[in-house]
Amino acid sequence: MTEQKERKRIIKHSYLIIIAGLVTGLIAALLQITAGVGPPNAPVAYGICIACHGRDLINWIVNAIGGTNLGYGTLVAGVPVLTVVGIVAGAFISSTKNKEFKFRTTKNPGVSFVCGFAVMASALILGACPLRAVLRVAYGDAIAVVGFIAISVGVVISAAVIKVNARRAINREVT
Repeated sequence: MTEQKERKRIIKHSYLIIIAGLVTGLIAALLQITAGVGPPNAPVAYGICIACHGRDLINWIVNAIGGTNLGYGTLVAGVPVLTVVGIVAGAFISSTKNKEFKFRTTKNPGVSFVCGFAVMASALILGACPLRAVLRVAYGDAIAVVGFIAISVGVVISAAVIKVNARRAINREVT
């Protein structure tokens, strides 16, 4: 397959993914608004939130083992939310099935840890991970709009940094 055909195929699939995401998000928001579909006693757009569900799962486990009283969403009072476990397990199963799984290490684990911590802390301050932020924007939440703009700016800056680093690596290989 030529490079131009491959690009067209990728662009075509990208549009399908974007359209599927928009339709799914719109349906989710409409069902929650009109039919009340969603977990009982859960905050708005709590259905999939990696930051919140991760925090709630860890707090639930620590409370169960240590007898502490760390805070978590009202939804998790009896049973932990296993969304994060399901997403990680599903991604692992899918990648191994399609022979795409590769264990990778980073050059500087300390920087990766600090960046990951900053992302999770920012998500918890915002009260949403990027997916939940988009759902909250659909609900018209002003704080979510500001958070989504901040996430978008961060993605653009990160993409620029990755691009510069990739060009440097290519230039090092060429010389």
